[in-house]
Amino acid sequence: MLLFDFINPYITYLFVVLAFVFSIGAIFYRKEFITKHKKTIMNIAMVLLIWTQVARYAGIFFEQDTTWSLWFFNFKITSFSYASHLPFYMCRLSVLVLLYYLVTKDKRVESFLFYWGATGLAGVIYPNGEIINIFNLTETFFIDHFLLAIAPFFIIVYQGYRPSKKDAFIIAGLMFAILTLFIPINNVMTNVLTSSNGEEVLVDYFYVKDQSIVKVVLGNIPSILFVFMHSLAALGFFSVYYKLFKNKEYNV
Repeated sequence: MLLFDFINPYITYLFVVLAFVFSIGAIFYRKEFITKHKKTIMNIAMVLLIWTQVARYAGIFFEQDTTWSLWFFNFKITSFSYASHLPFYMCRLSVLVLLYYLVTKDKRVESFLFYWGATGLAGVIYPNGEIINIFNLTETFFIDHFLLAIAPFFIIVYQGYRPSKKDAFIIAGLMFAILTLFIPINNVMTNVLTSSNGEEVLVDYFYVKDQSIVKVVLGNIPSILFVFMHSLAALGFFSVYYKLFKNKEYNV
């Protein structure tokens, strides 16, 4: 993975935010160009997502973290750990679904991408946890969250998707169920890995303990309360997306 230590990370972050704004504008106001090159655009997105998966999971073949440099670029492969590298996070799960969609064009997952996947926008607006964490972000984070954030708009305008209110509630309920399930799963994995490694290993999939910006604002709260608040906030977010696009028609 590429480390952005050759440039102030806030500049990189600002660039990604501006690229997101530009891309949303292009989706709605450069429809002729995007329609003409839609297949190429989707193929580029697919290649980028394949790269992020390779870069993220290449550590499976390394026993320890490995770094190297090329000119002023620094790269790092993080050795694989069952405690943190499985794809059980909101956006990593969404990225796998988005990659599947780009390969198969399976319309059955469009509602998932429109609602659950759209939470990638949160990563563009505010990276996980305290803002200082931005110094640790790599290209995999920026590529994944950028593509997840623009995907809902793309499938609405160019893939003919129409949002369903029922799907918004189903996906919010699914989110609540999965995050709730991972409270005990994280605890069991923590105990098993700590026991086998001889030192404490913290497992926190879906960030039900870290709690991201909620912890920054409210402090540490019970995991189940965080899951409830997270799912309720997601449903509110889904509702906004639904109301914005429920009756929209785009001629492309």
